[in-house]
Amino acid sequence: MAPKILPISERGQITLPKKIRDKIQVRLLTCEIENGNVVLKPLKTRDEFFAELENAETDWEENGGLTLEKMKAKYNIK
Repeated sequence: MAPKILPISERGQITLPKKIRDKIQVRLLTCEIENGNVVLKPLKTRDEFFAELENAETDWEENGGLTLEKMKAKYNIK
């Protein structure tokens, strides 16, 4: 999709064109500044968030993740 120029209203608001809204199919976005750019990202649903956590935990376990106690022992931290 080609870049779109979005005007900012007097109240600081922008309107996402319908084609973009239809493509991302979300109602909530997060807004961040990354390297001087405004970045909008879809806000994950609760189910998506928990699924991502479960995947991360599985990956951590399968790839030899360390518990806090094991990390302390490994790196001699008191």
